[in-house]
Amino acid sequence: MKLPDFETLAAVGMTLVMVGIILRGFAAQSHRELARRKQHQLDERKSGDAFLNEQLERPPTWLERNFGRVANAVLLAGVALTAVAFFRR
Repeated sequence: MKLPDFETLAAVGMTLVMVGIILRGFAAQSHRELARRKQHQLDERKSGDAFLNEQLERPPTWLERNFGRVANAVLLAGVALTAVAFFRR
């Protein structure tokens, strides 16, 4: 199997690195949101009429719990592709 040339591998690798860095920012926000929900659940002064309670009491999704791992995987894949591109040159 023939691998793509240097420019293609480097471009895809750097794109994945940038996407990984951006996703790490979203992962940090997701982590803060999960902490806010947990703090809200610990708070005893809940109002049953508030719309915000519904939103804060829903369980976290798989992506919300593992957003940091996904971001790191994308970042590492980008670094690996970029390294392969430079070693291929």
